[in-house]
Amino acid sequence: MSHISKIETKIKDLKYLKKALESLGMGFVEADENQLLTLCGYGKGEEIQGCIMEIKTGSKYGIGLRKVGENYEFVADWWAIEMFTEQKQEDLLNRITRQYAYETVLDKVKDMGYSIVEETQDLQQNLKLTVRRWK
Repeated sequence: MSHISKIETKIKDLKYLKKALESLGMGFVEADENQLLTLCGYGKGEEIQGCIMEIKTGSKYGIGLRKVGENYEFVADWWAIEMFTEQKQEDLLNRITRQYAYETVLDKVKDMGYSIVEETQDLQQNLKLTVRRWK
């Protein structure tokens, strides 16, 4: 029985995903140009093919990234990742997508000539950025 599933994302820019992964201390491997990566699943002979990137999880079971239209999707053997890393799919993906959004906003704000004045987080982990631009 396969534990491999795909998760659609709103990720559109690999530059910000790479920044997010680096900020989170998560390693990744990119496929060479005109090549794709194949990751292993838990089942005998189970493979995840067609990945442009593997996000390392601390076990031999990584998270694959595939290009789908304008966006990307995560594909992995989530059962194996949880069993061997004790990281739940939802928590792991929330951390990655949240950091991706943060890196995207930070870059866009700086491109518009603003600088970060203050950064606060409330009890629900909502982030509030205060920015300023001098004319």
